[in-house]
Amino acid sequence: MAYPTEWKGSYYDGQSVVPQFVTITVTDIGLTLHFADYTNTTWNYHELRQTQGRYSGEEVRFERGTGIGETLVIPSPKILLAIHEHGGPHANHFHHPRTRHTRVYWTVLAALASIPIVYGIFTWGIPSLARPITAAIPLSWEIQLGQFVQQEVTAGNPVCNNPKLIHAVESILTALTSSIDPLPYQFQVTVVDSPVVNAMAAPGGYVVVFRGLLQDTASPEELAGVLAHEIQHVLLRHTMHLIVRHVSMAFVIAALSGDASGMVAYALQAAQTLQTLSYSRDAEDQADEQGFRLLQRSGINPDGMVTFFAKLGEEQPANGVLRYLSTHPATEDRLTHLKALIPPDSRTYRAFPFQGEWSDINTSCK
Repeated sequence: MAYPTEWKGSYYDGQSVVPQFVTITVTDIGLTLHFADYTNTTWNYHELRQTQGRYSGEEVRFERGTGIGETLVIPSPKILLAIHEHGGPHANHFHHPRTRHTRVYWTVLAALASIPIVYGIFTWGIPSLARPITAAIPLSWEIQLGQFVQQEVTAGNPVCNNPKLIHAVESILTALTSSIDPLPYQFQVTVVDSPVVNAMAAPGGYVVVFRGLLQDTASPEELAGVLAHEIQHVLLRHTMHLIVRHVSMAFVIAALSGDASGMVAYALQAAQTLQTLSYSRDAEDQADEQGFRLLQRSGINPDGMVTFFAKLGEEQPANGVLRYLSTHPATEDRLTHLKALIPPDSRTYRAFPFQGEWSDINTSCK
């Protein structure tokens, strides 16, 4: 098919923003520009660089010279077909519209080929890198994230504010954290007034306990066992590791760079992850064992941890409110492992002053 050799365009001299309208003749060596004053000039193909016109419907733009040089703009992209037809090998460095369908083909093929690569990255790459990524996240960023996660988890639920209950929980927390040296986080426990039997550790030292779980504890030592376990998830950075493995790449990049601009959205992702996904078996075993050791160092009877997990394992979910076992499964192997940690010799442990009032304290949020 023969294409026209005459085309209309606009010429910019590089000094004025006002264009000059020109007629363009396509020749075998270049483009000849015909100006309104009847002067002509020829731009050889090897002098030109195409800066626009590679996409369908886009006007074609050629430039000549360095810096802010001369520019030629042609509204019709079909001039490229004429240039290739008449210019032959001299015009090979310009885009050829007939190759667009090939480019689309290769783009689609590349997209399809990338699917298994992306799948592999998210299936094997990110999980294998989750631990070193977690270690590289600044503590200050983790603490800030934990604050937002705690707010997200407690949103819509009243918080228990009974002074006796708050004093008892803080006393247990102080007894546990005072034996941690160094203490990288200022641990904080929030008790939510909800019948859900659950507790969770948010990043940065924020622990949330729901009233349903608190009411299931028969003694301060049982609550201490739960808190010691959750504290270890934070100290061992299991919480951040779980989040890193299951959230978006944008979250990981923001965490590594310390960028807090999207913290609210990241907190929502993190909260959903912590409430729906389980720790690994190794993470649970570590939290059990290190939590047990923490109880011993703190002078708190670790039997409470064993009895509480054993009790939860025997309970049946009531109306879906027993959630703690979904993320902290109390298997027989775990209980056997915990029991094996109990020292054979009898020891003297601390007695909390509110021990006798526990049945009243742990049932009243107001």
